[in-house]
Amino acid sequence: MAQGDPKPAWLLPTVTPKFATWSLGGGRPYGCAADKCERWHAGIDLTGAKDGALIIAPEDALIVGIDRGWSEGSKAAFLRTNTGLFLVLGGFKQGSHKEYGITTGQQVRKGEKLGRVLGSYGMIHLETYEAEQRTANSVWWKSEPPPDGLLNPTNYVERMVGEKGSLLQARQRHEALKALGYFTGDVAGPWTAASTEALRAAQTALGVGVDGKWGPETEDAIQRALAERQGCSADGCGVDEGGAVVAGNTDALGATGRLGWLVMGTMAVAGVAVGVALAVRSRSE
Repeated sequence: MAQGDPKPAWLLPTVTPKFATWSLGGGRPYGCAADKCERWHAGIDLTGAKDGALIIAPEDALIVGIDRGWSEGSKAAFLRTNTGLFLVLGGFKQGSHKEYGITTGQQVRKGEKLGRVLGSYGMIHLETYEAEQRTANSVWWKSEPPPDGLLNPTNYVERMVGEKGSLLQARQRHEALKALGYFTGDVAGPWTAASTEALRAAQTALGVGVDGKWGPETEDAIQRALAERQGCSADGCGVDEGGAVVAGNTDALGATGRLGWLVMGTMAVAGVAVGVALAVRSRSE
């Protein structure tokens, strides 16, 4: 897991936090067919950003690269933080760093303005690595293990959001437990003793360790249970363009993750979707 600043700043201060932590290591927010995916997803996408949305530094860092080539016409910034992380921020509008006088080799402070989001890209793709002497990101090819130094950014992103993320994460979990028949309280309320009891009941029924904690094993079991309620297995359930679960999808790489995206979709009205990292986190810790 990526450590870094204990309270990093949210990268997109004018954008309501929305992201899917499960997209690291396979599944992506928009999926890809198993026979077409040539590489794994090496980061987390911070989505929902409009054209020109402000991008700031999450912590004190050195600008290693700016306006570097990225995807779909966007550009990337590479930062080496004072805490020992190498950050990749993809999705900048070309040349937008000039508005704030940002240059390669410059030291920036947490919260300092770095540039703006390219609207057609609509997000910032975040990757985290051990800094060392790294100067760019690495491609995680499907047939290869994770690149050296790649870190899971899940807890880093969750710390960016702080208390807001914790509350909404509780809502997402309540929604899942209610859908499975274990929770009868207010899904919008805070996590309470009743929530923990509902989770323990779900863990007992699903045959996982009963500790009242929402860990990777519990997440996987609940995702499978949600898939089965929709009449398909975790390996054969997908999401159509309208967000509905559909059977018969054979993309085993991202099926479970897309179900997590569906559960989080119930939170879209609130404007925030916060996921829980799946077992893939063990591949990058």
